[in-house]
Amino acid sequence: MRGFDPLHSPTLIAVGACIALAALSAAVLPTVPSYDPWSWIVWGREVSDPHLSFVVGGGPSWKPLPLIFTTVFGLFGGAAPTLWVITARAGGFLGLLFAWKLASRLTGGGRAGAFAGVLAVIGVVLTQDWLYYWFRGTSEPMLIGVSLWAIYSLLDGRHAQAFLVGVAASLIRPEWWPFIGLYGLWLWFKVPSLRLLVLAGWISIPVFWFVPAWIGSGDPFLAASHAADYNGHLGSDPFRTVVGRGVNLQVLPALIFAIVAVAIGWLKDRDKVMLALGVGVAAWWVVVVGMTLDGYPGLERFFLPAAALTCVLAGVGITRLALLGGAWASAARPNAIAVGVAAVLVLVSVPFTTSRWAAARAAEPAAAQAVTTLDQLSAAVAAVGGHHGVFPCKSSFAAVNHGVQTALAWKLHVTLNRVGTAMSAPGVDFIGPHNATDGSPAPVDPRLTKVQPLAQVGPWRVVRLTDPHVPALDSCVGH
Repeated sequence: MRGFDPLHSPTLIAVGACIALAALSAAVLPTVPSYDPWSWIVWGREVSDPHLSFVVGGGPSWKPLPLIFTTVFGLFGGAAPTLWVITARAGGFLGLLFAWKLASRLTGGGRAGAFAGVLAVIGVVLTQDWLYYWFRGTSEPMLIGVSLWAIYSLLDGRHAQAFLVGVAASLIRPEWWPFIGLYGLWLWFKVPSLRLLVLAGWISIPVFWFVPAWIGSGDPFLAASHAADYNGHLGSDPFRTVVGRGVNLQVLPALIFAIVAVAIGWLKDRDKVMLALGVGVAAWWVVVVGMTLDGYPGLERFFLPAAALTCVLAGVGITRLALLGGAWASAARPNAIAVGVAAVLVLVSVPFTTSRWAAARAAEPAAAQAVTTLDQLSAAVAAVGGHHGVFPCKSSFAAVNHGVQTALAWKLHVTLNRVGTAMSAPGVDFIGPHNATDGSPAPVDPRLTKVQPLAQVGPWRVVRLTDPHVPALDSCVGH
């Protein structure tokens, strides 16, 4: 058994290379967080800024691991959003790296292993919205990265490293909890020297999930409450809907060839590792489906760690089929036959990937448009006097399109509860374009009939809304 060595050269080089690539991507590609990451960046600033209260509310669900990073990044002021996106993208690159390494390892290395690794990477990139998530700094690519890293470390015999990386994954998604619990229990009895590490890891999970949320909102179970309240649009048959989402997340050939890989591994070689990985994917599905039936929204992205491992197994499956085809068809030219079989299997899969390639190509223009829109929002904020112009009093209020609520809170340097997605009280309303990214403008209370235009920047229109029947409230409305 190998231990945890953070300076282990391959690990250090891999992480450093992923960070360097992510930083380069931030320099040459559109770089701006999406809705959820903006909230983590705002909360991180609240922790690091003594002039702000730590208020966890008014935004998306709580995730501990991002806050650990954004709290540090909050010390760097306006660089925090870019630093977070670089971190999230580095996690995405780690996911691709370990998808390649896992598939190559499971295939036996060499040229066949490299081919399986390439297929695994392509499969991960083509999972639903992966490239969108990567561009916009969400936690999903990072979740794939730490999940596959943990599995690879486990297979490599680095149990301490595997456990710690698994704990990191558990601080992104609660579906990881039963897996890290069982793994820790196995380590407790099999590797007694790691008991202190296991205990610390187990304790850290509830501490980071529940204590900050309790401090910031008064509700230690805030994440669960948000998840239960979210409308997952599951329809009349949640079981069928959530299973369909799991099937559709990766391209269909990936799911089929993953099953083939596990079947070949077990039936031909009695490969316990392949069987265990297949069982692990199935177990993740059981956890997600079970939580959905218990009231969680059952979104597609909840399946992502299982989908990424499915893509790894699919790369192995195609490669093993090609090698078997070469061995069975011709003893004289097995390599040529194997290449032909691989080419046929890939070509047969291509029609199932066309819509995913189209979505992937749309990710960069969408990110570029988001950069432009939020730059214009920043200009609109400056045009109305920034924080002091919008919030002359502690009770002052602002509203904006739902999709940019968290971004506006960052730009106005306030907690999320100071920026609403409905204009329910006198205040300043930022009215932006109505689209899938930004959402619709904030609904306005019919009593707020006095409208005073304040600024217009690009598609953004900023107005002051007040109730003419209650003029006493006007002094605390921005202007």
